[in-house]
Amino acid sequence: MKTRFARVCAAVATLALAGTVAACGGEASSSGAPSEDGITRMTLSIPPVGDSLPVYVAQMKGYFADNDLEIELTPAANGATTINALISGSTDLALVSYPSIIKAVDSGLPVTIAATGIDGTDDYKGGIYVRSDSSVAAAADLLGKKVATPSLGSVGDIFLRGVLLSEGLDYNQVDFVELPQANMATALAAGDVDAAFITEPTLSSALETVDLRSIAYQNGPQGLFATSEKVIETNPDAIRAFRAALARAVEDIELDPHAVAAETLPRFSDMDEDTARNMNLPEYVTEYDAEDVQSVIDLMVEVGIVKKSFSADEMYQSL
Repeated sequence: MKTRFARVCAAVATLALAGTVAACGGEASSSGAPSEDGITRMTLSIPPVGDSLPVYVAQMKGYFADNDLEIELTPAANGATTINALISGSTDLALVSYPSIIKAVDSGLPVTIAATGIDGTDDYKGGIYVRSDSSVAAAADLLGKKVATPSLGSVGDIFLRGVLLSEGLDYNQVDFVELPQANMATALAAGDVDAAFITEPTLSSALETVDLRSIAYQNGPQGLFATSEKVIETNPDAIRAFRAALARAVEDIELDPHAVAAETLPRFSDMDEDTARNMNLPEYVTEYDAEDVQSVIDLMVEVGIVKKSFSADEMYQSL
């Protein structure tokens, strides 16, 4: 049974993928400050997947340049490493998951949201999957079962814990295990795990090799573009320009998302045109929904991932 679990959700596992991405020239600034020629040079760490499509469109069509920005794209690392890179100044911007930045803010680290990113939807189809012949029919059937998640305290287990909590069930009865996304289909096929949290681009390839069905889709806020407090305080105009460029790119994508993906993603990744055209895409958002993000924060408190709740408004500046 597919269930919508909006307002209580986490992040996309693909945000932790690393890979090779194309980059524009120029030396990046460590603080987002404009240079003498009026151009602000910044580094942006993103994974070469569909989640990053607005960045690629803005880069390809010159929307960053139109806003006096020169963006150097660099490969993404895992959440904690990326947060540290933002704080140290080795990168200015990064696409990260909501749990990553929420944990960082809870720990008192000087990071904030530069721009909104992606939401999960039923069309995106990221969520909990089992083999089609599994006896598991609903989330409640996963009590006492082994469930794979890309990392503990992150996307998969936070989402499932929230689903179980909403049904009055004890999520501690689930055996969560860490497993790379690329290995999840194999583990399901072999019976090594009973269920797995799978997202794009792994999901499309997994469905080609294993007969899977979904138990629940993860909907709501998933990924965002983070920066350090230093960058946003030093040059808020650059962050405002970054948001404007992404918003223009999202407008283009909304005209025909899959056609735009097919045209753009192969230029910035190893993805072929057919894969790009047929993969499930998230919802690209340009407005900050504090209420939805607050639900993620509160869920993370309830399941013991962060110490205490705080206002989602603290993480985003309207500028």
